[in-house]
Amino acid sequence: MVEPDRDLLIVGGGIYGCGIAQAAAASGYSVTLIEKNNIASGASSQSTKLIHGGLRYLEQVKVRLVFEALREREMLLKIAPELVQREWFFIPIYADSRRPWWFVACGLLLYWLLSGGRSRFRRLHEGEWQTVLPGLKTEGLCAVLAYEDAATDDAALTRAVAASAKAYGCRIFEDSGLASASYDGNFWLVRLDDGREMRARLLVNASGPWMHEVCSRIIPAPPEVAVRLIQGTHLLLDRPCRSYIYTESVDGRVMFFRPWKGKMLVGTTEVELAEMPLKPFPTKNEVSTILATHNLYFPGSPCSEADILDTFCGVRMLPAGSGAFAASREALMLADDERLPAYLGVYGGKLTTYRSEAQKALALIARHFPEPQHADTRSIPLGDSGKASG
Repeated sequence: MVEPDRDLLIVGGGIYGCGIAQAAAASGYSVTLIEKNNIASGASSQSTKLIHGGLRYLEQVKVRLVFEALREREMLLKIAPELVQREWFFIPIYADSRRPWWFVACGLLLYWLLSGGRSRFRRLHEGEWQTVLPGLKTEGLCAVLAYEDAATDDAALTRAVAASAKAYGCRIFEDSGLASASYDGNFWLVRLDDGREMRARLLVNASGPWMHEVCSRIIPAPPEVAVRLIQGTHLLLDRPCRSYIYTESVDGRVMFFRPWKGKMLVGTTEVELAEMPLKPFPTKNEVSTILATHNLYFPGSPCSEADILDTFCGVRMLPAGSGAFAASREALMLADDERLPAYLGVYGGKLTTYRSEAQKALALIARHFPEPQHADTRSIPLGDSGKASG
């Protein structure tokens, strides 16, 4: 079966593939998106499910990234109020914490400034500790700081963006992987693994950690950069959780406790993988680290593996040659020809900044052929009903 020619073919149904599909389709391009599994079946459904500036990136002096993410947070709060909600986050500071309370407070002040005053923060009175954070260990607790950020359902947000793209004419094929793609100088001749064939003028590879696998099926071979595959795991524990808590894990990395489906979601970890597994699965060390962190902060209700209700395990790409914590979360757009691209590879990126990064991709796409029209995705509402509402 031969599909009609399209302007763009996008490989990958995560938040970045769907975001680019929405921006392109809304701008009048004919777009097809293919996903070998289901929309949001990869890392876009396995995150901590936060829409935030990334407080920890200030310590890495990534001020521009934080500023952009905070701006995008406010945009998503506006266009997706059913999917993104503002929340208070609490940071407990102990006598043996790696960062003293005044250091964290300085970071929160800068965060507030970068947000344009939209991330309020304060220090809780000691009498509030157990009311706001019931069960939290109080031994050695010196201070509790609170600040505003936002949370979401990552998979629902991705599906809403996909639904919006579809409403603007994007064709979406799930359970359809890329078998091969070859470029004849004008069109990409594409065959899917179900035998379907199609042609497209520009190919966008937004396949996430499967980037190298997809590239191996493309002729001529597209440009690539060295990456590291970093697995992050969350555990859904059979414990109540009233508040969002941002703290240090037992191994010193950032860890969040957050409400999810009436229970407690805890994560994340950062484990480097040698290759992309068929299905990511938590390692024993990841499980033990998360459980140990929970039991450190909630000693009155310790958890074991028997208390794990579900696991969320995603893999993301980070630039090679840097530690998982220090690596940039900014998306990298790699074109075969910056002046007149026929291929675009999308590496990395944050959930929060998918929309602005999609606009950057659209600017590169427009070099190949002008936009039929310019659509501003800042004004396109998103809902959780599976359809675009505007």
